Amino acid sequence: MALLVLIVDDEKVFRNYISQMELWQKGSFILAGEARGTEEAMMFLARNRVDVVLFDVSMPGKNGVVLSDMIEKKYPQVSMIAVSSYDSYDYVREILKNGAHDYILKSRLSEELLEHTLRSIEKKKSRISPWEEKQELRSMASEWLLHDGINPFTSDNSRKIVTLVWVELAKNYSEAAQSAMMEGIGRIFENNARQEMDVLALHAAPDRFVIMNRFYGEVSEARLKEEAENSLMVAQDNIRRVYGLQMRMQTCPPFFSDNALRSFVRHKLEEKQEAGTKTEAVLAMTIEQQNRLLSAVHRADPKAAEVMVKEIYGQIPPGREAMYMMVTKELLDLLERISIEHKISLDFIPRNGEIFEYTRTKGRTVLSASIAGLYQNVLREIRGRREPDSSFSEPVGEAVNYLQKHYAGAVSLSSCAASIGVNSSYLSRIFHEETGSTLTEYLNRIRVEKARELLKENHPLKEVVSLCGFKSYSYFLKIFKEYTGNTPKEYLAGEKE
Repeated sequence: MALLVLIVDDEKVFRNYISQMELWQKGSFILAGEARGTEEAMMFLARNRVDVVLFDVSMPGKNGVVLSDMIEKKYPQVSMIAVSSYDSYDYVREILKNGAHDYILKSRLSEELLEHTLRSIEKKKSRISPWEEKQELRSMASEWLLHDGINPFTSDNSRKIVTLVWVELAKNYSEAAQSAMMEGIGRIFENNARQEMDVLALHAAPDRFVIMNRFYGEVSEARLKEEAENSLMVAQDNIRRVYGLQMRMQTCPPFFSDNALRSFVRHKLEEKQEAGTKTEAVLAMTIEQQNRLLSAVHRADPKAAEVMVKEIYGQIPPGREAMYMMVTKELLDLLERISIEHKISLDFIPRNGEIFEYTRTKGRTVLSASIAGLYQNVLREIRGRREPDSSFSEPVGEAVNYLQKHYAGAVSLSSCAASIGVNSSYLSRIFHEETGSTLTEYLNRIRVEKARELLKENHPLKEVVSLCGFKSYSYFLKIFKEYTGNTPKEYLAGEKE
């Protein structure tokens, strides 16, 4: 498999020099992307598979030493090549201590030398299996998921589909044979990884696995489930062929927060199930519903939030009261995040063990009304004190104003940053911190709201697409459905009722 390489340097001339080398045409190495600094590099790593990072040591802000330390801690499987215009022993020592493969002076960096270094990394990686390469991440994920360790996915912007697997082992296997078999089964699951989908197989002794499919591209929720299901079917067939074992599986709902996902997984692993019992996925808050709820928050619309919360509780099937706790935790996680962003102090949010008592003593109707009431109170407070951009810092406020004025045109992070005179990576970071959304997500919400207004005024659909700045009709339909839960036709039909 070709190695994917990321170039990190604040000098465009150097990035161009590397990107124009002929070695990228030979097939062994692929230029995965470019970044202008540490923050952009870490954002790229969170969204894309990368095997090697080639970075400049002397970048402004967080330099290459900081970057190497961050990569070593968060992405230990990624190899590093440091380059610099200066031969500094202090830099060399720190970067090599952080696991860099090599340190090369820019004045000596020829295409031949770079290719030789990449070949050396390729040989080193070929001696390590993908299973061994991911061992540290697997260990950290297991500690977090099963034993209250640190979440290794904090800066990982992947979308996750998690499946619980029960392996039906024969009782006459020795402990050593079971251990070897479980490693083999885990390897089969992880062998179904692809560039756009990573698979992590976490063994929960003695006979269970937590299979985590992580996706990095723009993929619909239906496609996520389809891809994960296909991967599992292939693995299941291979395990049956190799080991002659049967398995039972349950795919978890796509939770909004990692904490809610962890709580659900623990809850299901602790459940006692009869052999042969068929498990079914229980619906929770879908990505579509999350976007609709966030859209209500963006508009400070208490009524819309109430309707959305009640819809989420209403979808829980009869007899699945345990799911009330999971859905409640997910909704409260989101509400707490909203409150922190808007500097609102909540009188009461049940936490951890309190949630069990909180949900146990309430029926569906009372619980739904209670959580909907909390959302209404927070959104009324946001609406009551909202002044244009008062809750934002000056750069973010100016960025929001820019989006509201220019949403109909071609808007990008770089154009927005240039218009207000700040660095794009800096704007990206503080915009997400203060609004809870990426700039693109915030822009899409503005465009969808404008589209709703124009549709109510009976503007032709093609005209709405153009006036709201969407690049194509199909993209407009996708985003509109994602943020409202309806197609434009369904939305208009609902308005007329």
